Amino acid sequence: KEEFDRLAKQFVGDIEWCTSVNVNMTAQPVTNDMPDSVAGMRGVRHVIAVSSCKGGVGKSTTSVNLAYTLAMMGAKVGIFDADVFGPSLPTMTSPDQAVLQMDKETGTITPTEYAGVGIVSFGFAGQGSAIMRGPMVSGLINQMLTTTDWGDLDYLIIDMPPGTGDVQLTLCQVVPITAAVVVTTPQKLAFIDVEKGVRMFSKLKVPCVAVVENMSYFEVDGVRHKPFGEGSGQRIVDDYGVPNLFQMPIVPDLSACGDTGVPLVLRDPAGETSALYGSIAAKVVQEVAKLQAGPKGGLELDVANVTGVPSALRVQLADEGGLPFYVRAADVRRSDKSAKAAGEASKADFMMDGVTPVPEDIAPLEMNVVGNYAVQISWPDGFSQVATFAQIAQCERLKVKEESEAMPAK
Repeated sequence: KEEFDRLAKQFVGDIEWCTSVNVNMTAQPVTNDMPDSVAGMRGVRHVIAVSSCKGGVGKSTTSVNLAYTLAMMGAKVGIFDADVFGPSLPTMTSPDQAVLQMDKETGTITPTEYAGVGIVSFGFAGQGSAIMRGPMVSGLINQMLTTTDWGDLDYLIIDMPPGTGDVQLTLCQVVPITAAVVVTTPQKLAFIDVEKGVRMFSKLKVPCVAVVENMSYFEVDGVRHKPFGEGSGQRIVDDYGVPNLFQMPIVPDLSACGDTGVPLVLRDPAGETSALYGSIAAKVVQEVAKLQAGPKGGLELDVANVTGVPSALRVQLADEGGLPFYVRAADVRRSDKSAKAAGEASKADFMMDGVTPVPEDIAPLEMNVVGNYAVQISWPDGFSQVATFAQIAQCERLKVKEESEAMPAK
């Protein structure tokens, strides 16, 4: 807000005939949907989860540099390190006070601070890394996140731990996560784990707004070399309709800065890699703004049976003027790209048992719009599909019967 006020006065004041500038901002801050039980987060407007579901792909590096880039853009930012087994923030940042403070009467945790960003990590609790069972971990993370007094924040970045288990589900269910940024590397092995994470977020109605592919390439004499192959990030974008892909180079300074406690975007804010993080942050801001405007489409059963086709779906897309059209549910199920493996028969043509063909009259059990790009569909055989609006639009469209022919659905 202050940055907008400053720039508005600067640009308008440069006009030759302008003698003074007064900026009056009437827009109200975005409010969140935090439950009353999470009092410490009532001032947090947006929660961004940075996730990989696989260790060692540079998720914490992405989290920290994204957070400080947003802060440099003028936003109020906090970081929550949700990995109690291997907390990263104590190594990647250098706060003057490296121990969290707790109010003995209220039990409220006060974040420590580094370079203007509030940070909370189990590594700052004076315990190092944890050795404990899963249920205890979920309870600990829940307590640390919800009892912290975060104050007024534009963005809280959650550095998610690897996996798709109890901890991840707890985080997604305790607080309303605005969006997720998925981190991967070019290898197929990374794609397999990251795909599970995208499905988890979709099932929990959390939209993925960007894919960051770390260790994508390095340059020698202007020539790009890709030692770990290519395609993982692009495949996530293609199969799940995630709107943005960022391929990050292998840069020694990036890991070196993380090891010395000063994020790269702070040490070299004008560098090429910092500019890439600037692009990621800008897209996150833009996509969050789009989410506030509402979904780009909708999907529901053709209960009026205007097509005469069993289990037809009624589709409305903003890109097509909001005019409804109809497709077969079976065609949407078969369009799932993630179920197809190169060199094999199309697995999308079969149910989860891999033997039974998808019935022509199959109907979804539940459909939920995910962000503004896709629909999460639960099918009777237990399959959870993420169908993008672009993917649905490519399905064969059904003709609408004449009004006199239309019959109620059974």
